[in-house]
Amino acid sequence: MIKYDDIIKNSPFLVNHLISLSKTHDFYINKHIKNGTDILPSQYYMLLFLYYEMGTNQSDIAKACLMDRSGVSRAFKDFEEKGLITREINENNKRSYNITLTQKGIETSEFLIEKEKEWDHMVCEELDISREDLLKLLSKISLKSLEFNRNQF
Repeated sequence: MIKYDDIIKNSPFLVNHLISLSKTHDFYINKHIKNGTDILPSQYYMLLFLYYEMGTNQSDIAKACLMDRSGVSRAFKDFEEKGLITREINENNKRSYNITLTQKGIETSEFLIEKEKEWDHMVCEELDISREDLLKLLSKISLKSLEFNRNQF
């Protein structure tokens, strides 16, 4: 019987490796989300986006996380009830809210960022390339892929 490891080792396609990385990462980070935070796995990227873009509005978060505004609004209602964020009316647009993390939201984000660093270290520790060079290479591949799709479709 063929093993999953053999499929990955012998795959001639980048996408198989990327999917494997994505799935194993999701498994790892979701365990920490479920056991160490008050958020849902589906809310993870919104929380981290807020950490890095404090004070942004719901529309920008929806665009960045590839979600609709109503989904973001529901998540933020949950975040607010759990004491992770505060929402303040935007002075320039009274129908918009600026979102900031509370201390609990910051601590939750920093816990998850630390778990991300642990995962990165674990998957990069035996490579013949530095983490920084790997990130540069992956960024280059990702941007090339975006460019290709934009030019083709």
